[in-house]
Amino acid sequence: MRRSISRIAVMISLAVVAACAQAPAAKPTYTLTIHVQGVNNQGGNIGVLVFNSEKGWAENRSLALRDVIEPAHPGSVTVTIPNLPVGDYAVAICHDVNQNHKLDRNWIGIPSEQWGMSNNPHAYIKAPPFSKARFSISGNAEIWVQMQ
Repeated sequence: MRRSISRIAVMISLAVVAACAQAPAAKPTYTLTIHVQGVNNQGGNIGVLVFNSEKGWAENRSLALRDVIEPAHPGSVTVTIPNLPVGDYAVAICHDVNQNHKLDRNWIGIPSEQWGMSNNPHAYIKAPPFSKARFSISGNAEIWVQMQ
């Protein structure tokens, strides 16, 4: 019986070693640091949505890859997004003064709260497309977003 237990232990150990040897290597991830500049003094939160595709761009929180909220304060707010794999991304930012988790607009559709996007594209009537805000990550990265 002792021999049987020893054989079983050896077989389990070999199976574990084989499984570990065949496990795919973890893909590296990187940190994105976002410097949000020009935040006004109205309080509230800075909401950051990170997208890795056009789907849901720029305001659908449920389709964003990441949804991060930081307290707002006048001037500059730094937001760190860890664990992003190599790829293309775009960031949409809202100064959510009333903390309702959306970009408020006036009666004609113009934002009544500050907003910004990666690459700082200009907007006229609607949000610029994902392609205007897209950037690539292949290592730790920093971007600067000027609030509108």
